[in-house]
Amino acid sequence: MTTRTYTVEEKYNIIFESLSTNQPITEICRKYGISPSTYQIWKEQFLTGARSGLEGKARKNPYVKQVEELKATIADLAIANDALKKIQQGRKR
Repeated sequence: MTTRTYTVEEKYNIIFESLSTNQPITEICRKYGISPSTYQIWKEQFLTGARSGLEGKARKNPYVKQVEELKATIADLAIANDALKKIQQGRKR
């Protein structure tokens, strides 16, 4: 028996149908050929995503802080490099 892969859109539609109708979960699972445990996993993922969407916090890229720190380090090094170049040019004269 081959396992069918469902798209995100299909999963969304199945979960949305179950939440918006009075059909028993077993009936919906039978209709779409999924197990109740698969349905429960999808539903939890759906609700977790919905909760995080309602929090109103934009997900921040975990590397943003690191990039900002590296940019600051580059700026500091550029200033130090310019100062060293000026000192070196002064010694050559």
